[in-house]
Amino acid sequence: MRTLSIGSLAICVACGVVAGSFAAETQVVLGSQQTVAWTSKGKSSTARAPLVLDGLKTGDIVEIQIPAGPIPHGFAAIKKSGNSSTEVKDAVLTCGEDPKAKPNAVLRETECSGASKVGTTFKGSLKLEVLDTLKDDLNFWCVVHRAAMPGIIKAAK
Repeated sequence: MRTLSIGSLAICVACGVVAGSFAAETQVVLGSQQTVAWTSKGKSSTARAPLVLDGLKTGDIVEIQIPAGPIPHGFAAIKKSGNSSTEVKDAVLTCGEDPKAKPNAVLRETECSGASKVGTTFKGSLKLEVLDTLKDDLNFWCVVHRAAMPGIIKAAK
């Protein structure tokens, strides 16, 4: 029978702690069927206060869930400038796109089956992987309710 020395055991524990600290996490964002709002971890967006997803690291997943129901929703990245906002396509690498085509993308759509769900209304789930290029805040909104349903994705500091 082999035994581990205290030094070997300490190294194994340290490796496990470091490996565990890099594990990807999933933040689920739900498009509400009761109101015009995003919800996550007990927080909700309003027209005046965006839902803030913070502490995101490379490899983490932002999962947008839109349940079946009467209120349509969808996800789009936006750029804010003063009091106006416009949808931007270059922030998200969508299904089937060559990464070289969008070198500044900060999210990558995963679990692709068919056409991209980014920028359209949909029912079900949209999973977005956080890329190492996410340094600044990324604003987003519902493609239907726009400024009435805002959110912000923030990288871990």
